[in-house]
Amino acid sequence: MPKQNKLNIDILNSDNLVLIFERLYDDKKSLVSCLFVNRLWCQTSLRILWKDPWSLFLNEDKLEKSKPFFRTILSQLPDDSKKILAGRNIKIEPPKPLFDYVSHLRYINHTYSADGKKDNDIYNYAFNNYNESQRSELKKEVYKFFFKKCSSLIFIDLTNCNYKLTDFPDIDKNLSNLNHLRLDDKFIQLISSLTELCKSIEKVDINLTCSNPTGISKFFQAQLRLKSIIIRDNVNESNNTSLEKQYGMIGDAIVEKRDLTYLDLTIENNVSFYNNLLTNLTKLRKLVLYDSRYRNVTVHKQLKFDNFSQLQVLQIGISFSVAVKIIQATKNTIQVIWLDKGNQESEEQIALLIRSITEHCRKLKYLKTYLKDENLEDFKQLLLNCKYLEGLYIFRGSIYNDEDGKKLLDVLADAAQENLYKFQLHYCYFKIDTLDNFFKKWKGKKGRKPLYLYPILANYYETRYLSREEFNKNKKRFNEMIERYKKDKTIKIFENSKDFMFINDFEF
Repeated sequence: MPKQNKLNIDILNSDNLVLIFERLYDDKKSLVSCLFVNRLWCQTSLRILWKDPWSLFLNEDKLEKSKPFFRTILSQLPDDSKKILAGRNIKIEPPKPLFDYVSHLRYINHTYSADGKKDNDIYNYAFNNYNESQRSELKKEVYKFFFKKCSSLIFIDLTNCNYKLTDFPDIDKNLSNLNHLRLDDKFIQLISSLTELCKSIEKVDINLTCSNPTGISKFFQAQLRLKSIIIRDNVNESNNTSLEKQYGMIGDAIVEKRDLTYLDLTIENNVSFYNNLLTNLTKLRKLVLYDSRYRNVTVHKQLKFDNFSQLQVLQIGISFSVAVKIIQATKNTIQVIWLDKGNQESEEQIALLIRSITEHCRKLKYLKTYLKDENLEDFKQLLLNCKYLEGLYIFRGSIYNDEDGKKLLDVLADAAQENLYKFQLHYCYFKIDTLDNFFKKWKGKKGRKPLYLYPILANYYETRYLSREEFNKNKKRFNEMIERYKKDKTIKIFENSKDFMFINDFEF
């Protein structure tokens, strides 16, 4: 009986450790330190660390870390794979490791961005001492091993992978519950295998080439739980007009999934395809529209939007006129509008955008928008009407006029409602005295929350070039001002990081 009690305690401890270590997921340094406590802690932290190890090296600055990772993977390959690779003059020498690392994988990835290119293959980097044919065989055997060992896969990247998956052992049971898939549509045997094996995918990220419209249409039709689609339109521009039938077939298959809640489109030239999706998928809760070349204004003006009665998140990197149309097609449901630098065809268009948000987005929580001095009166009305607004990201083309910055800060100090306290301002270089006056006003308003500030551009040079000594003196003065207002709780956070965006706080 005592042994039984001890076993139950061990199991409870293991379960509790998993819950604790999951909270340390983003703190890899602490998780690594847990490896050295005891065997139980080691095994438990390994489960978390190996859940998604790709995040440790799929970055241009960390690629070298991929090589020891893949040495560990190769050391665990089964003998039949090692024999196949030996036939290609690929010898695997390391002994098998102590733990079964691969079985903990829940994400399988292989692409990263570098040198302006998004779809670089980590296998080409990690195995750069082999020729192309050898690298292809290595990648295939590694993927085959992953599919055999990983029983709880959430995400797989299969871009540029032309495999007949049904030939891989045990793949049917290990892909049956796959949640998220990234792929191309150009490999017929891959698409056919996925259609046969996967029925429960919820999120698809696809590079669309229209080279296999029948296969990809059947794939979409086979998915019973599809909620989210990201489409990167990679069709050669000169061939777009000749592919209307192929686009139509794929579009018709997608709009059958009328319960889709998330659509992300790269807008190119296929207006009828986009309008088919945008007018039929009316239950979207998040819509993302970008144009890789920022120049298809003629196409943007032809886009149609019917009724987005459930839309909560709108993210746009194309003409602001498109944002206006979408906002006017909503029913006061939008909580996030995130406008990146797209096309502004006229000054009046910016004013119309601000007025449309004021009228149709009273539940707005986060806003990123372009703004100019001429729009401040309209912007003031937005602040007064959008009482749930919590975070603002404001940018403009020219950032050098402090007088404009003073006008903006005066509007924020006077019109911001009690829920608004998070700011990212890329509006101008603010003089230190201008910011100081804003903080005093904010502090003096009853009911205002302490500020969360993300990069605020301070003009250490003021109105003239300064010596290094004078510059450092101004910088010190700025930092002392921030610390002073932190101390009296006017400022809670000053996060001087270009990578931080408070939009990450929003849960969709």
